[in-house]
Amino acid sequence: MSKLRMRLLGGSVRKAALFLLPAALAGSLAGTAAAAIPVPAATLTEINVPGTTPLSATTVDLAAAGYTAREFYAAGLANRYTGADANTSTTASLLDSGNPYRTRVMVRYPTRRKFNGTLAVEWTNVTIGVDFEFATAEASEYLLREGYAVAVVSAQRVGVERAKTWSPQRYAGLSVDVNKCGVSGTSLCTGDPLSYDIYAQITRALKDNIGGASAPMPGLRVKDAIAIGQSQSAGRLAIYYNTIQPLHNVFDGFAYWDRSGQLRSDLTVPAISVESEGLAGSFGRDQWTTSQYTRKWDVAGTTHASLYGAQYIEAISQRDQSILQPDGQPKTFFAWIDQNHACAKLPPFTTVDVGLVYDNAIDAVRDWYKKGRPAAPSVSFQVDPAGFPVRDADGKVQGGIRLPQFLVPIADQGALNGPAFPCNVSGWHRYYTRAELKAMYKNHGRYVLKVASIIYPLVAQGYVLKDDANAAVRDAARSHVAR
Repeated sequence: MSKLRMRLLGGSVRKAALFLLPAALAGSLAGTAAAAIPVPAATLTEINVPGTTPLSATTVDLAAAGYTAREFYAAGLANRYTGADANTSTTASLLDSGNPYRTRVMVRYPTRRKFNGTLAVEWTNVTIGVDFEFATAEASEYLLREGYAVAVVSAQRVGVERAKTWSPQRYAGLSVDVNKCGVSGTSLCTGDPLSYDIYAQITRALKDNIGGASAPMPGLRVKDAIAIGQSQSAGRLAIYYNTIQPLHNVFDGFAYWDRSGQLRSDLTVPAISVESEGLAGSFGRDQWTTSQYTRKWDVAGTTHASLYGAQYIEAISQRDQSILQPDGQPKTFFAWIDQNHACAKLPPFTTVDVGLVYDNAIDAVRDWYKKGRPAAPSVSFQVDPAGFPVRDADGKVQGGIRLPQFLVPIADQGALNGPAFPCNVSGWHRYYTRAELKAMYKNHGRYVLKVASIIYPLVAQGYVLKDDANAAVRDAARSHVAR
C-alpha cells in the first residue's frame, strides 16, 4: 500500500501502517523574451567515493519505482547580479562574471518509456543547517508515478559547508563562496550571490543532457523544466522569478510550497504558490496579489510541512544524523521541531495532506505552459486587517481549499502550536480513538461518502488530481473508520 493511500485512511490504519488558449500558443508561455544573458551548462561529474553515500538522499525505494539515482559534482563560472533582492519586481543586471563554484546535485530519473519529458528541479531548503527537499517530500509519489526526472540542487553555502563536514571524503573541495566584498574587496560575500546562476547552470546541463551513454540521464530527452522549492528556498525562487528568470529563461514554470510572496505580474511564465495555514496563522501575510500567470492556493488546516512530508524528512534525518545541536550532537527532524521544548502539544503536524494540492500545482503549471490551459483561480483564507486568518466559533480557519482531512478528520488537530518557531508553524495532531470515530461518523459507509463528496468537487474545480481523489476514496473504503 502506498504512502499516498495510507495518508488518506483512518487513524487505525495510519497507526498500523478563465480561458483556454490554442495549443499552438502554448510555447509562448514558456518565457517572456529571448534570454538576455546566455546560461552555460555546468560541468557534471558523477560522484563515486567508495564507502560513502549522498547526504540527504531520499529513503524511498527508487528502484522499485523504476528509477535510477545518481549524484554529481557540478562546477562552472557564475555571475553576480545587482538587484537580485527580495520584494523587488525589477529585472536584475549583471554585476560581474567568471566566479568559480563547485557544488553537488542529486538526480533521479525513470526509464525512457516512463519519462514524461519534464525535469523538476528543487532548490534545497537550508533552514535547519543542512540540505533538505521539503517540496519533493510532499509530491514524491506524484513525481515518481507520473515519470518526472527530479534534480535536487545544493545552491547555498549553508548546505554545501554542512555537506563538507558531514563527509569530507565525499564533498571536500565544494565551494559556492565568492570573496569580493568588504572594504578591501577580499571578504566573503554574504547572501549566496552565485546561487542563482548555480541553480540555472545545473538545470541547463540536465536539460541539455548531452553525452549519449555517458549523459547524466542516458537516453532521455528533456523537453522542459519546473522550478520547485519550499519556505526558505521558495523565497529564493521568488527572487529568481522576479529578477533573474527574465534574464535566463531557463525554467518553463514554477511551483512554490509555502511560500513565494508577491510575484511580478508582467511575466508569461506560469507560477503557483501553495500556502499553509500554519505560516499564515503564525505570522500573518502581506496581501499580495496574483495575476494572469500566477496563482495562490491557501489550504485550510495545513502545517508548514504535512505529517507525511515531515515523516519523509524524519526518515532521512534519522539515517544521516546530519542535523546538529549546538553542542555538535545529532538530532532528528522531529526533535528539531520541538527544540527547547517549545511545542504546546505533541506530536507535531496535522494529517491534512497538502501534497494533494501541491501535486496538482506542479501538474497544473506543466499543463499551463504545455497546453495553454490556465490553472484554477486563486483561493485565499479570509483575513483580518493584520493579515491573520479569520476563524469561526470553533477556531476553524475560514476560506482556503478544504480537503477531506480537514472537514471529515480522523484526528483532533490544529495548524498552530504555541508562539515560538518552528513549533508555531508545525501544528499538532491526536488520532481519534475507534469509539470517537464511530460516534462522529455513525458508520463506515457514511464516512466514505463524506470523503467522496468533498474530494471530487475539488477535482472538478481544478485543485486535486483525479488519480489522487480516486486513491483517497478507495483508501477511505478500505479503512476501519467508524466500522
